Amino acid sequence: MRLRDVFVELLKERGIERIWGVSKDIQRLAVLVANGKASVCKAKSERSMDLKGNILELPAQAYIGKCNEPILDRNELISRCAHFPYVVVDCSFLPLHSEKEKKKLFLQLKCTLGVIREFMWDERFVITGAKFDLNVPYYSSLEEFLREKDFERIILLDPNARDIFNGEKADCYIIGGIVDLAGNKRGLTSEIGKKLEKARISFEAKRIVLRGDTIGVPDRINSITEILLRCVLDGEGIEDAIKAVQSPLVARWRLKKEIPRLSIRIDTIRPFRIVRKSDFYRFDWLNVCWKDFFEVCRQLGFIVVEDRVAESLIRSFQSCKESDVQHGQ
Repeated sequence: MRLRDVFVELLKERGIERIWGVSKDIQRLAVLVANGKASVCKAKSERSMDLKGNILELPAQAYIGKCNEPILDRNELISRCAHFPYVVVDCSFLPLHSEKEKKKLFLQLKCTLGVIREFMWDERFVITGAKFDLNVPYYSSLEEFLREKDFERIILLDPNARDIFNGEKADCYIIGGIVDLAGNKRGLTSEIGKKLEKARISFEAKRIVLRGDTIGVPDRINSITEILLRCVLDGEGIEDAIKAVQSPLVARWRLKKEIPRLSIRIDTIRPFRIVRKSDFYRFDWLNVCWKDFFEVCRQLGFIVVEDRVAESLIRSFQSCKESDVQHGQ
């Protein structure tokens, strides 16, 4: 359930089925109300849209905007949303970043706010340890924020954690605000866990994996946030959530690891490896197309052949081996 679903429930409770506003997107209107930038007001439009976003040539029953006597305001909406989690990005390791990495980190945080607004609203996104030019809550330290909120369940998403994240619900999810272009920041997310242990703050560390491996799991902060919220709020399975967010580049990285296991060695004077064309269909869990499949095979030096050709080659060279054995005897 996203913020828009709670918003729609409240509108229906008030008998409102047709609305109008500055946006035609229900989630965006809900975010405006949750952020205190708009309220549900008495209708003042001859056009409307239903609560699924379909435009209607009927007068609106309510208008989402500014007014003195709202039908529904921020406080009422927020009071229904206590179950929504917080997503916290700890940027306490910012001094270790180069200027280029800092710029990329800011871009990822900005994109993360966009993701948050697709599911929740701005106040549910918190940045700790550093200040950025984003209109979200800031805290000088992660420990300060967690002590103030006193959450029952906290999950740190750490790629080096022992336990696996399977969509477990928590009050707060922590993501490391780390961009590692130089390759010198491995393990820093685990350092966040050590800080929490030292502060005696209870938490669980979990890693997101795709079929047992972190390769193929997007590592951008905004991508991790979307995977997380798709699982926790939309109820998607972890594999489906990863595929929905996964870029073709990241998918090809995983494909490059998987395909060698399926390749078949053909022993000739100059041995080579083939891959059955039908093996493409084994990777419906990756965000890849035929072009990606052929490109990865080309990079690995594997030849893609029709299944009948593969079977023919295998039989031919098995026969040759048997003949060589008999001749040797």
